Amino acid sequence: MVRSEETVLSGTVIYGDDFDIVQGYVCLKDGIIKEVGEGRVDCDLEGIICPRFINAHTHLGDSVAKDPPFMDLRSLVGPGGFKHRVLARTARSHLVEGMRRSVLDMISTGTFGFLDFREGGPEGTGMLLEAIQGLDVVCSIMGRPDQGSTEIDDRCFGLGMSSTRDMPFDLAWEYVNYARSLGKGFAVHAGEAGKDDIEGALSLYPDFLIHMNKADRSDLEKVARREIPVVVCPRSNLFTGVGLPDIGSMMDLGITVAIGTDNVMLNSVNILEEMALISKYLLHDDRQVFKMCTLNGAKIAGIEKKTGSILEGKEGRVMVIDGSSNNMWGSTDPLASIVRRARPSDILAVF
Repeated sequence: MVRSEETVLSGTVIYGDDFDIVQGYVCLKDGIIKEVGEGRVDCDLEGIICPRFINAHTHLGDSVAKDPPFMDLRSLVGPGGFKHRVLARTARSHLVEGMRRSVLDMISTGTFGFLDFREGGPEGTGMLLEAIQGLDVVCSIMGRPDQGSTEIDDRCFGLGMSSTRDMPFDLAWEYVNYARSLGKGFAVHAGEAGKDDIEGALSLYPDFLIHMNKADRSDLEKVARREIPVVVCPRSNLFTGVGLPDIGSMMDLGITVAIGTDNVMLNSVNILEEMALISKYLLHDDRQVFKMCTLNGAKIAGIEKKTGSILEGKEGRVMVIDGSSNNMWGSTDPLASIVRRARPSDILAVF
């Protein structure tokens, strides 16, 4: 069944796109899931085996300005705000080091892939690529042009735009049209500080939206009709005091929802904390919450055929969680326990 050079993981498997609970094993070879089966086998490691996470919205460039004073959203991250003043006076090497530290933190907390909104044109993109050099991560950069230009760095996955209220609408159209001409994706923040930028964002036909915590049911119905995914970042919304997203309505309407940790100034990149908050306060559906930070994140990144769940033939982006840790011992529902209470110290290994 297995050969010595393969890695065999045994225990409780969170299996398939429906995240079924299977008592069995997973066999990895050359980075690919070669076999999943039921029953006990000799193994290299035993525990709860589940897919690793995708963080669908980050601002890693802000990793040097952690835990700022409490202030309104515009004063914090708007043009000329706290964030931009700090970044302007910080050395390039320090910015790169901050980004690398955040990526290492993501890896240690179970995340292997992320979509980052990166400012600064080609130089900003280059800094992030330098920060991840040598690290086994999947990085999709949502870049922005330099001031006075519409060009997007070829190394970017797509265009990542702030609120449409931050620029003339004609300029936003130029950015989007240029991105589309290159076959790039496009995403935009909307409905974070207020409702007034939602219609403008929808009129640009984005591939996905960020936040939408101010959206009402009618706004979400429009999003659902256009089949636009939404990335929610509730811990960030709590910090800035802008209100929480109506994830229940998003799910009722069939919107694909993924999870991001947003700005590193405000929160750690630990997806486990984001899941626990959503499950306990915003959506009492652990399976759907888990899907948001695995398969749904992979869909937004366009890699769901390769990863996002444990299936034969997919990449072996899995982790093993210690079901016998002091924190996890006594669990009657492994998936619920991962979503609601798992901590980084419960992770035995990542692959």
